[in-house]
Amino acid sequence: MVNFGKRLAVGIAAAGFSMAAFAADADCHWRHDGAAPSAACAAKFAARIAQHEQQLHDALKITPAQEAAWKTFTAKAAPGTPPAGLSRDEAAKLPAPERMERMLGMMKAREARMTERLAAVKEFYAVLTPQQQAIFNDQFRHMHHHRHHGFGRG
Repeated sequence: MVNFGKRLAVGIAAAGFSMAAFAADADCHWRHDGAAPSAACAAKFAARIAQHEQQLHDALKITPAQEAAWKTFTAKAAPGTPPAGLSRDEAAKLPAPERMERMLGMMKAREARMTERLAAVKEFYAVLTPQQQAIFNDQFRHMHHHRHHGFGRG
């Protein structure tokens, strides 16, 4: 019985800590009202990207000869500001054809940005050694498991 009580107390404490972490991060998720993220969230997002870039740089063991290609890659592949969209309420007011046209426009913009990033990845990948390419492949695979989780996560 004492064992059950300890487990229950630990479970409640863990739930409390996780709720506190969730509440602290609650305002840094993608917003659905069409508004841009707050300055604090944008700064947190930028810091997280810088941290990931540094981890990748260290894992790849970029040589001084590759440093220029690395800087070009990070500049070209950096995420831009998310396009301003409609809030759900505004989108709901649009007629279906117009809403679909807007969605198609957003998809085309995303595709254009993805094409730019692909070119940056190919250009950088070409200067990597086979060993570095294997590390990059592994990092890239893991990086995309965390997409679309909002600003404060990933």
